[in-house]
Amino acid sequence: MADERIKRKVVLLGDGAVGKTSLIRRFVVDKFSDDYITTIGTKVTKKDLRIESPGKVVDVTFMIWDVLGQKGYKNIQESSFQGAKGALLVYDVSRVDTLRSVKEYWIPRLIAIAKPVPLVLVGNKVDLVKDRTRAREELEDAMEELRITGFLSSAKTGESVEASFACLAKAVVLEVESRVRRGEIVEEDTPTELIAVCDQIMMDACDAMGGQEAAMPIVRQQVQRAGVDAKAPSVQGLVLAVEYLAEAESSFRNAADVEASKLKRLGWIKEIS
Repeated sequence: MADERIKRKVVLLGDGAVGKTSLIRRFVVDKFSDDYITTIGTKVTKKDLRIESPGKVVDVTFMIWDVLGQKGYKNIQESSFQGAKGALLVYDVSRVDTLRSVKEYWIPRLIAIAKPVPLVLVGNKVDLVKDRTRAREELEDAMEELRITGFLSSAKTGESVEASFACLAKAVVLEVESRVRRGEIVEEDTPTELIAVCDQIMMDACDAMGGQEAAMPIVRQQVQRAGVDAKAPSVQGLVLAVEYLAEAESSFRNAADVEASKLKRLGWIKEIS
């Protein structure tokens, strides 16, 4: 029997297509798929773990937030950071720019919002590289630079997936504060106006429906139904998404409020089209 039972929120951060969703799927249900589907907004998955340390056994319910990796969705991403007790920072070992993004985009933005929390660096897709020695050296250099623990992993083979999450879980249970080297935020290219509006619409809908954790599954479903591409949303797709969101909201908001929200969101689209 565990001495304690706790529930903790953790986030997976990293650029699009680095394999965050695949890592979660491998960890939670021990499955892998080569299909790539962009995570729109956030997706929350639950996993129960038992962490044993000297003199203590703790049952942990991990609420794992898979955060949209497309840059420019500032509101969704920063909202996701709120209340996080730890983070897995994921990059693709075959794409050096994704490691640079961890250092220059994800860590600074997380630190700006959340208090110091345990961080674990994961170099994913190690099954794709021929030179593992070089991949290991790049990881070790990053670990030394950032002063955090790291692993080379493969969601495809399962290599170090369990170990990465277990390391984070133990640090979360022990409430180890990150001493990550705090780099300056490197400003990215200004996101397209359509990405900024898509971000604004999705967060406004979440706020109207009870917050991101409760509402994002509904919002994500309607945005996907509208065929919106998170990397390059179109005016037509966003207009359709607004219509679908209003349809979804009409089941539990009064008609006047739904119409007001709909017109406000359509106004945002009109301003840039």
